[in-house]
Amino acid sequence: MQERGDKEKLNHPGGDKVMETVGGKSAGLPFIAFLDAKGELVVNGNRPGKGNIGHPFAPEEVDWFMQMLAKAAPAMTAAEKKTIENWLQSQKK
Repeated sequence: MQERGDKEKLNHPGGDKVMETVGGKSAGLPFIAFLDAKGELVVNGNRPGKGNIGHPFAPEEVDWFMQMLAKAAPAMTAAEKKTIENWLQSQKK
């Protein structure tokens, strides 16, 4: 599982299987995956050719997250998407 040492108690039984199923077996934490109503993967935080975006704050990570939202929540309004995008961009380190 993902957590080690004194945080190992935070791991959930079966979590490693879930992470493998959604493509995050060795992605690290945080890992984001959007599933459909049947529990099947729509898209995950593995940016093609670049790996896990984790908590998106770099411009290219925010861009990928917004693409993820477009796939996973197509009914989300432009205003709702912009609110999320603005918040993520404000998280820059």
